[in-house]
Amino acid sequence: MYTLGISCFYHDSAAVLIHNGNVIAASQEERHSRIKHDWRFPSKSIEFCLRTAGIDSKGIDVCAYYEKPFLKFERMIETFLSIAPRGYIAFIDSMPSWLRQKLWVPHLINKNTGYDGRLLYAEHHLSHAASAFFASPFEDAAVLTIDGVGEWATASYGLASGSKINVTHEMRFPHSLGLLYSTLTTFLGFKANNDEYKVMGMAPYGTPEYYDLFLKELVTVRDDGSLMLNLDYFSFQYGRRMFNGRRFARLFGINPRKADSEITQEHYDIAASLQKVTETAVMNMARHVYAETKLKRLCIAGGVALNSVANGRLLREGPFEEIFFQPAAGDAGAAMGAAWLAYHSVAEKPERHPLKSVYLGPEYDSAQIRTAIGNAGLNGQELQGDDLVFRAARLLAEGKVVGWFQGRMEFGPRALGNRSILADPRRPEMKDILNLKVKFREAFRPFAPAVTDSARSEFFNLDRQSPYMLMTVPVISDRIPAATHADGSARVQTVSPETNPLYHALIEEFGRLTGVPVLINTSLNIRGEPIAMTPEDAIRCFTGSDMDCLVLGNCLVLK
Repeated sequence: MYTLGISCFYHDSAAVLIHNGNVIAASQEERHSRIKHDWRFPSKSIEFCLRTAGIDSKGIDVCAYYEKPFLKFERMIETFLSIAPRGYIAFIDSMPSWLRQKLWVPHLINKNTGYDGRLLYAEHHLSHAASAFFASPFEDAAVLTIDGVGEWATASYGLASGSKINVTHEMRFPHSLGLLYSTLTTFLGFKANNDEYKVMGMAPYGTPEYYDLFLKELVTVRDDGSLMLNLDYFSFQYGRRMFNGRRFARLFGINPRKADSEITQEHYDIAASLQKVTETAVMNMARHVYAETKLKRLCIAGGVALNSVANGRLLREGPFEEIFFQPAAGDAGAAMGAAWLAYHSVAEKPERHPLKSVYLGPEYDSAQIRTAIGNAGLNGQELQGDDLVFRAARLLAEGKVVGWFQGRMEFGPRALGNRSILADPRRPEMKDILNLKVKFREAFRPFAPAVTDSARSEFFNLDRQSPYMLMTVPVISDRIPAATHADGSARVQTVSPETNPLYHALIEEFGRLTGVPVLINTSLNIRGEPIAMTPEDAIRCFTGSDMDCLVLGNCLVLK
């Protein structure tokens, strides 16, 4: 049985193909279109998934969409009516896309793929919950989802066991932790649904001076983690921007920051305060879910589950013994959840196949790589066997910045060793080199370390694997300054020979040369671009930056 899951029309559209309960292909449309956070119908991602399976649309047994469009449309209409006439502009702005696209999902699927079979719709937060639980190794667990908004829900929790998921409670729009975070992201001069991770990176440079002000004026956080926003400050229900600029300016004593303008200490302090509010809400939610379900395991998804700092606190402070964070926790991963829900509802004897890795995207053979190198007018040296690892590790130990392009592309927002830029974490200057000359991004942005799983406790306060780079933990070694953030933490990826043998061998060899089996790992792209998918994408990133070397398969290209 082949089950296709689709998410689209808001941000990070994606397609996922499941075969008898096992994920065999998954891709985000932005990787194909080269439009960051592409929201459009994922036609190219679907083509890739079907090509991977060697089938056409007639081979799909059931298709699943990640939310219920008419329920979402109902929420929008009710919202516009309840705040009329203020919502008139937002209503006029949004209606064309609804009437032309978002309400016509079956037609668009048929038009783009030729598929005219069974189509199932899952509620948005149920898709998130399924994406986490069915990907996890747990037989039973509590499920918690937190994001901006789905149809009506902005957060939910429930129970999952075997092939069944029962979402029992939800928090409803307009009160939303995700929308609070996105609103402050725009106030700080960044883009909603795009730059929230930048605000998380800013937070350690500030102190939570405005925390009490947040709780007094902007948001009430209850003991169970539920929120109530003071809607006098927010305009996402009716306006073209998410906040009331005059009220926010009076509250914080500063005007909204303009994009690319100077970041002041006040901005850092607002980010720190927002992060503390977020962690408070997430911790309260988790404790409440634990008290209600009495289960020892938790599965978590939704965009807020990408907040690795909050995730690290959940792990360190409990109350759950084990937690599974969905590696593609946002809307892209919801396509995976929808596909699994459809499979488990249709298959006569559904099987559970936990997610083994996120290396589920396209891959390119040696001939395609050699052609791309030749077409770019570059010279590539082919290295065989261990020579590739030895040479790359030596270059890294010499302080070179190395692009690393291998195998199938990662699914989700993190580069995990197949589409990565790698560097030496021992060199304090490497952070500025990468930010300013390679990635062309803000100087405050941190870099994540990748460590061999066997060495994790030598460098980090981490007692378990972190293969998806979704947990921020304290650094306990002074030997990796370039990978240590301002507050002494790092968002860690642990690498084992089972999940990525070549990448593990490279880090291990670097450790043999330097005594530090840790590498800086950041995504193979420059600011404003999606992660490189094809050899051509990787070569453009290489030639358009100060990267020193690029390893494509077994070919080494030197600048």
